Amino acid sequence: MGELTFKGLKVDELDLTNKIEGQVELDISQRASFNVKYSNDNLHCMANLTIDMMEKTHPMDFNFKISATALFDCEEGMDKKEIHKKAYDEIYPHVRALVITFMVNSGLPPIVIPKVKMDESNIKIEENKKIEDNNLYS
Repeated sequence: MGELTFKGLKVDELDLTNKIEGQVELDISQRASFNVKYSNDNLHCMANLTIDMMEKTHPMDFNFKISATALFDCEEGMDKKEIHKKAYDEIYPHVRALVITFMVNSGLPPIVIPKVKMDESNIKIEENKKIEDNNLYS
């Protein structure tokens, strides 16, 4: 087990469509994706979490999307599946807080995104998912 050091978070995309009038009960479906890209030396990584939510019966009237990327330093020799799980556990509470804050500031009730348990058998490591070291930090 190694150390994963959180370096920061940036929101890449934030989109809300709310054409629903009055008080209604929403039946929201959610999709999420999470991926990690590594620097050539595997000592840094970028983890991206994207969440799409929409009203099941009227998806064009209410939908929301957030995509956020977190930057990390990785301890040398860390297992990539371990990095994947730790990065997800680190980025999720930040994104959840952003979603709640955005919804409330938009005049909506706080919508809490449920955390999906990371199933190690579903983690796929692709060796070609690299980032340029000079593009990692600005």
